[in-house]
Amino acid sequence: MSKTKRLTYANVTATLALVFSMTGGALAANHYIITSTKQISPKVVKSLTGKTGKAGAPGPTGKEGATGKEGPAGKEGSIGKEGPAGSAVAYAHILGLTDPSAPLDTANSKNVTVASEPFTGGYCITTTVPIKNVSAVPDFDHGGSVGTTVSANFDFVAEAIKDKTCPTGTSVLVETGTGGKDASADFWISFN
Repeated sequence: MSKTKRLTYANVTATLALVFSMTGGALAANHYIITSTKQISPKVVKSLTGKTGKAGAPGPTGKEGATGKEGPAGKEGSIGKEGPAGSAVAYAHILGLTDPSAPLDTANSKNVTVASEPFTGGYCITTTVPIKNVSAVPDFDHGGSVGTTVSANFDFVAEAIKDKTCPTGTSVLVETGTGGKDASADFWISFN
């Protein structure tokens, strides 16, 4: 009996089953779904991570931005606001150490016309207004040191005028010193 090829239902079904099984496997091979690294061998995961490369060259500097708005004014500093006018009717800045030949600092004095130093550390000061009280302090900004003393009084004015130590009209006599000895000094004096 001769074997001839015939197209039978069984042969067609077997051939189609073989074709579909091959294409289905190929389709599945291209569409694996991996949802966790636990599904991949640790050696494979390690081989997928490469080494960090060299840093690249820096880029060019960008354009300067626009100037922002000026901020609000700050609060008053430690100096504070200027206080009300004082009660002094006269005041003076005496530069006995800085400028002994002309000790009256006229730019920083009011109603004081004469300030002279007839002897070391002794100042005769004349005011143009009546005065009752006097207060004097060393000027630490112009050479005054911790040991500088300044004392002002009215008690010896008459005697200083009589001895011609101070000119007629002197209002107050001021004595300055350093370390217990008479010495020229810069100081501030005020009268009320």
